[in-house]
Amino acid sequence: MSADIHDIADHRPHLTVAAVDGVHVLPWDLVRSVIAGDKPSAILTEPVLRRIIEEWLQQVTA
Repeated sequence: MSADIHDIADHRPHLTVAAVDGVHVLPWDLVRSVIAGDKPSAILTEPVLRRIIEEWLQQVTA
């Protein structure tokens, strides 16, 4: 198994998502683009989407 490793220094701020398949670091602009509909949600993996929804649900029901 291999993974692409990228320097995210130019993509700050970023969001760190601890999903079941590992830790993902996503540029904030990418997440905002998905929210705005500029990029498809399919650009994010299923485990990442599940974790984001899980954390959001915890926030709104707390």
